[in-house]
Amino acid sequence: MLLDRREFLIGTGLVSATAAFGLGRPAFAASEKMLGTGKVTILSDGYMSFPSRFMYPDVENDALSAFLAGHNLPTDQMDPPCNLTLFQSGDRTILFDVGGGSQFLPTTGKLPEALDAIGVTPEDITDVVFTHAHPDHLWGLLDDFDDLLFPDANYYISEPEWDFWIDPETVNKVREDQQGLALGSKRRLEVLADQITLFKPESEIISGVYAHDTSGHTPGHCSFEIRDGSEQLLVLGDALAHPFITFEHPEWPFGQDVSAEHSIITRKRLLDFLATRQMEVIGYHLPYPGFGRAERHNSAYRFVAS
Repeated sequence: MLLDRREFLIGTGLVSATAAFGLGRPAFAASEKMLGTGKVTILSDGYMSFPSRFMYPDVENDALSAFLAGHNLPTDQMDPPCNLTLFQSGDRTILFDVGGGSQFLPTTGKLPEALDAIGVTPEDITDVVFTHAHPDHLWGLLDDFDDLLFPDANYYISEPEWDFWIDPETVNKVREDQQGLALGSKRRLEVLADQITLFKPESEIISGVYAHDTSGHTPGHCSFEIRDGSEQLLVLGDALAHPFITFEHPEWPFGQDVSAEHSIITRKRLLDFLATRQMEVIGYHLPYPGFGRAERHNSAYRFVAS
């Protein structure tokens, strides 16, 4: 059972990987830490629940079940949290992704409550930056009346991501069970057609926010390095989506990737980059609140919460 969403944790309180990915769900609306002179706050938009085979349909069933059981995780169900990143520095209040909203899943769409819990109004948001346009990251763009939830914000998405989802032929390129989601994302992006800024990956999009190309999960997926003075961290989005599978078996296909082959290459490259630099990350679906690092371990990697 979820705790009251108005209850929130200040500091770096952690939920274990086991709890956040199958045996429990994120219990707090917000967790925060300082980054240079700025403040990073993680807001829970809720969680999702899917069968494990839906998440990893192309991994041999016995291997997947044995791996999950070996980490004391349920073998049949995954309940990934949805961790949204808010960065406040100077006169900028930047939100990375907007959650699933009320029309995606009954367990998502908690962002407005989380913002209210920390005293931030939708009008306070100066910038909204999208890692990609999957429903759990985009559909919270509109309120229950189909009006923009953040009316005064500047919006940013990568050019290849925009081109993919806005293309009327995309609905015919995705799996049949994904077609409704593709249409829903297209409709929401169309609302932003006259006010969104398109950027090329591997560029600074806002002062102190650098877009890294982590495509594969979607064609224009980006992860964002937030820099303040000598400190930095990386907002991953879905580039690394599971606290055990992604790190220990980056070669295992993730069922929600648009391009499995491209994603595997991206994951391996990103894990090497993070382990080498020991850069702190925030994972959208990693154990709440998502802070941690990638470390080399045996012949692969492991996620270490921070």
